[in-house]
Amino acid sequence: MLSGLVLSGCTETPAPLPLPPTTAVPPPPTIPQPSSTAPPAGPTLTTSPVPAESAATTPAFQELRATLELFSREKLDEGASAVLIKAKVGRQEWTLAEGVRTREEQAAVQPGDHFPVGDQFRTLLAVSVMKLVEEGRLGLDDSVTAYLPGSLTAGSPVTIRQLLGDSADVPAADLAAGAPPDADALLGRVVEQLRGAPLGAVLRTDVLAPLNLQATEFLTENSTVPDDVVHGYVHLEGETVDVTDTGLPGGIANGGLVSTVEDISIFQAALLKGQLLSPEGLIAMKGTVFADYGLGLDHWDDRCTNGFYYGHAGDIPGYGSIAISSADGNRQLSIFLAYPPQPVSPQPSALALEMTGVAQVALNSGCRFQFR
Repeated sequence: MLSGLVLSGCTETPAPLPLPPTTAVPPPPTIPQPSSTAPPAGPTLTTSPVPAESAATTPAFQELRATLELFSREKLDEGASAVLIKAKVGRQEWTLAEGVRTREEQAAVQPGDHFPVGDQFRTLLAVSVMKLVEEGRLGLDDSVTAYLPGSLTAGSPVTIRQLLGDSADVPAADLAAGAPPDADALLGRVVEQLRGAPLGAVLRTDVLAPLNLQATEFLTENSTVPDDVVHGYVHLEGETVDVTDTGLPGGIANGGLVSTVEDISIFQAALLKGQLLSPEGLIAMKGTVFADYGLGLDHWDDRCTNGFYYGHAGDIPGYGSIAISSADGNRQLSIFLAYPPQPVSPQPSALALEMTGVAQVALNSGCRFQFR
């Protein structure tokens, strides 16, 4: 067992040092707008006003900031249209918003702008599933067909646990309707069936209302997209296409969860502090130490505590995001990126993997001691 002296190195920090003076950097000249026949131009780099950070900023937190500022600048230089970041270590908080909301209008992105969270939706859905488990209305090892007869072929062995743990092997031929397999869609239907209410209403009751997450909204197909949503772009048939209003698989027009870096951070902290589920439910979501993935939560090495960070990544056409928190919710980081335009692919974006790695490095740098 590690001595108390070693463990104390992760929580105590030296007396805060003053921030070095900064010099305002004038923005680069605005890029001329393209003609009506040309694809949208890259964004003009714009930094929007952000909330003032804590006056007591430690050197470790300054290192965290520097890592993320460099990442943002590099992605914008590579063609990303917007980067939104919120970091928190103890009482120290910092928010970054750089880029533009749309390439066409060049309006500066704001810290509270909406974005589609992609696969981060799985964590909120998992809370609603686990609440049903805690009430005894659902069993994790029950077959999906016990609640959704006809959704899969008769006798399918796929269980709720497998869907929630992203370990179900559901070939397209096994689906009664012949639609592509979608674990979240099946889980959402189970929740709706047992609650007798639309999934959006259930999520509001289980998560959004208790935490007062007013900026988070579950969109259904053909829902009105918020005016302040950050637009995403892809390369499609040789053109740069705005995916916000298109029907691309996984796109906003097909529904999903939109949120903000502030709301996502509040949700992650509340979940990990045990405010939404029983201790047993949260433990189940985290998964075992040697599991690659839990039940709606992923995990990564936390070198500040020799434990784990928990959270989820999101990767859909045009967008990537990551929310990652220490086990006690004391150190948090949320990053959202409107990708540089790239071809649509069924494979995870390399940028999503890069963003996840940067998040771990940055959050590990936020403490004064690291286990090796």
